[in-house]
Amino acid sequence: DIIRHDLRLVDLTHQVYAIAPGELPGYLFGGLASDDAYGAVRSMTFRFNALVDGDESDAALLAQDLAEFLCDEVEYLNRTLRDESAPELLGVLYSMAAGIAEHFKADPPEWSRFTGKKLTPEQLKIAISRMISVRFWSRHFRTFTRRWREHLYITVGDVRRQRSVICSPQWVQHWMASRKRGREIMAETDLEDEETGETLPLLSAVDASVSNNEKRRAEMMTRVKGMEELAELDNLAQDSDYIGLFFTWTAPRQYHAWLETGRRNRKWNGASPRETQRYFTRTFKNCSTALARRDVHIFGMHITESHHDGTPHWHGVIFVRKEQEATLREVFESYANAENCSAHKPGASPAQSQLMIKPINKRLGSATAYITKHICRNIEGCAPGGTDRETGRPWTELARHSAAWASLWGIKQFQFIGGPPVSVWRELRKLSDQKQADSVSPVFGELHHAAGAGDWAEYTRLQGGLPTARKNLTMRTWYQAASEPDECGQYT
Repeated sequence: DIIRHDLRLVDLTHQVYAIAPGELPGYLFGGLASDDAYGAVRSMTFRFNALVDGDESDAALLAQDLAEFLCDEVEYLNRTLRDESAPELLGVLYSMAAGIAEHFKADPPEWSRFTGKKLTPEQLKIAISRMISVRFWSRHFRTFTRRWREHLYITVGDVRRQRSVICSPQWVQHWMASRKRGREIMAETDLEDEETGETLPLLSAVDASVSNNEKRRAEMMTRVKGMEELAELDNLAQDSDYIGLFFTWTAPRQYHAWLETGRRNRKWNGASPRETQRYFTRTFKNCSTALARRDVHIFGMHITESHHDGTPHWHGVIFVRKEQEATLREVFESYANAENCSAHKPGASPAQSQLMIKPINKRLGSATAYITKHICRNIEGCAPGGTDRETGRPWTELARHSAAWASLWGIKQFQFIGGPPVSVWRELRKLSDQKQADSVSPVFGELHHAAGAGDWAEYTRLQGGLPTARKNLTMRTWYQAASEPDECGQYT
């Protein structure tokens, strides 16, 4: 029975990623495909379904062949439809490439804008160029296959407390080797200033930025501390006080593959960590919309962590006006428990809720102190000493696994709620000359001084305070397009 149940789950996982037998894109049957298209797509479909059992060279070769096939089909359609108008031809070319992309489980670029008829001919050309490029398919097949393989490891129980926590050892080893190769390449690469001719090792530039884990941690701590200071200072200036709330939010039971005991969760719905994270972001967006309708404004931070089996959960701190706390709790608990049947049973205890919200007890520690623990244990090189009570593993190992897990599943671990953008803050901190900043304008000088001093609270107030719509910010970043287009004709 156990083997039969496990095989069923493995088959269900394969069905999520593999192309179903006999499934082919509708383009092949519309009368516009070339004579060789049907056989070529069938052959590449078979190879696609075998990627999970191969290595990355198989994915690279398939990407090369698929890109060449699409280029040939574009040329064939150009000859066949040479009498059509340019807009109609571009529409057919995009539809063909998008159909092939969807068949091979890729998201067509600009699809929603295409269906809404909001793309210009030039934008259509760029989107088509992206879909016929080797780079597009190499990246897609590489990421897709890695996630497919890791999802199977979760399904069969290789990712859990009793085996390898958070993610598989195979992926951790691959991720570490890839990072090592990347640093070796950067160490051998120099950046050159076109105006002065000065050179700088690329690795030094990377380590001086927030790509450096220690600098990344320090920046996040500065922002959290600034938000806490802002809440306390606003309490003195306004009639209604802010209150800080901690929260821990777990996904409903059906999203968890394995129990802490090592037994399989019989109610698991087969969700991957990425799908579970989508559940959190979708539900949080609904909460934020509902709060905005009730004129409840919040700010804070949430952190995505992984359970032992790779299932995400959230920790965070939120600041809200004291008289709006009850509304916030009502909205969040309603949405967070919408998929949790146990929480709706008569006599259900608070422990059965997916969401735990507690007020900050300043006698036990500040919001900054609370969030520090969760920040540090999710950044490699910043983890505390000792071992985790839940898994018995060293925190340093868990931090490394957490970083590898987030990289694989495309999960943003640290997300701030409300507040001004950090991009302006970072650009201001790159400027070292305060006199030059003051000469631009008084406001620019004040913002530069606040950023240089690491005063996030003052920076936030100068940007318009909380809450402030993006369009009303005092300063926003301006991006200059590159002078030369990329290989797809796009200026980035």
